[in-house]
Amino acid sequence: MKKNYIFDFGKVLVGYDPHRVYDAYFGDKEKAEWFINNVITEEWMRRLDIGEDFQLCVREQQAQYPDYAEAIGMYDTHYQEMIPGEIDGMRELLCRFKDGGSRLYGLSNWSYKVYEVIRKYPIFSLLDEMVISSDVHLLKPDSRIYQCLMEKYGLQNEDCVFIDDRKDNVEAAQKLKMQGIVFEDALQLRLKL
Repeated sequence: MKKNYIFDFGKVLVGYDPHRVYDAYFGDKEKAEWFINNVITEEWMRRLDIGEDFQLCVREQQAQYPDYAEAIGMYDTHYQEMIPGEIDGMRELLCRFKDGGSRLYGLSNWSYKVYEVIRKYPIFSLLDEMVISSDVHLLKPDSRIYQCLMEKYGLQNEDCVFIDDRKDNVEAAQKLKMQGIVFEDALQLRLKL
């Protein structure tokens, strides 16, 4: 069994679903879907995750989409509501790894809002250490963020298993000689390992 397990956070340790806020706000799932795909886009969220000023990014997006200014502001004020909780079965699996003598690490693309999430959910207390994109101003799948974790904590790539819900992030880890697993759910991960 490998000794070091590295976990993404969103959709691996905790859920993330902006529909929890925007379906109710718009009163229509299709309108919410359009807003999520076209206004609070992945590109915009990457700016937050790399550590650009959160409130400034919100204001700029509000200026670009004034008809959606209130909804954009909710990405800040209702952020915690987008996190439905821990992923079923993952806390138990992490405890099993720790009980077996493994070290657990986090490597996540997330804005500074991650610290609100970390304080709220006990699963994060099981991690020995972590690197957050907004702290180091690097984003997965850039190889430098993986190397940042390796160097900071003295890890050998070959001794690590990297778990992420995004295939491109897993492939980047595999190029660095880590074992990589595209996460689906706790049962699938347990069976893979």
